[in-house]
Amino acid sequence: MKTFEIKILLWLFVSILITLSALGFAGTGPAAPLPAERTDEPLQAAHWPSAVETPPPPSLTIPSALPGSPPTRPELAPPPAEPAPSGPKCPLSRVAMVRGSDSEASEGGGFYAARKNGIHGAVDLNGAVGEPVFAVADGKVVVASRRDWGKLGKTVVLDHLDGGYTIYGHLHTVEVQPNSSIIAGHMIGTIGYSGNAASLQPKNLPPHLHFAYLRAVTGIDGKAAPLARVKDSGEGFRTRFAKDAILADLAGIVNPIRAVGFLKCWEDSPPAVMPSMRSTLTLPR
Repeated sequence: MKTFEIKILLWLFVSILITLSALGFAGTGPAAPLPAERTDEPLQAAHWPSAVETPPPPSLTIPSALPGSPPTRPELAPPPAEPAPSGPKCPLSRVAMVRGSDSEASEGGGFYAARKNGIHGAVDLNGAVGEPVFAVADGKVVVASRRDWGKLGKTVVLDHLDGGYTIYGHLHTVEVQPNSSIIAGHMIGTIGYSGNAASLQPKNLPPHLHFAYLRAVTGIDGKAAPLARVKDSGEGFRTRFAKDAILADLAGIVNPIRAVGFLKCWEDSPPAVMPSMRSTLTLPR
């Protein structure tokens, strides 16, 4: 073999060694980073705000009051409303008609109607058996008689604790108990024919409520006995001292219109037509 050919073979051998050495160092170097995986999602914001970002204002949370804790502003709480005092009521649920003249009472049942011992001193309000009767004002039950209480029959008497008493006579039933406190408008009984009003029923005359008002007046002996006077008087407040309105007022007999605060609870019956006048009356055409 010639010298020139040997030199070429040596150069190729050295070139191969040099190439293999270069390749070996390249494999031991740091690996090239893999390309990032592509996604179509937007980049997530960092957990902290950047210099140009403004953090949202924190939400306000008002803690609720713990059970049993006092109100934060008690001065704003409205004071408890006081119950309004009840006003006077009518003894019946309608405007009643005062008893007119009949065979048992020639002058009817008005307050000033004449009676044997003086004026009537009460009003008789026509009604029907079983019609409810109501207290006209707040008070205390001092009489709740389910038997005849004198000539007034089944009777309720209320003490209104202001010196005044109201009397409800000729009842059919009594719906309250003695010593009980009641308010205006409370049902206390029903209309009937008890007492001396029983004489009206056989004659087909309507029953009525005997409604009266009495102011306690001290007598000569310094004692006031209004209930005994009412019971003994028979038809209300007839006494020998009550011959007219002035003496009746001095005796404590008061028109019951005052007990109802001058409400229109009844109206007078039309005057009776005398037999001698019927022939002279002409009806309008």
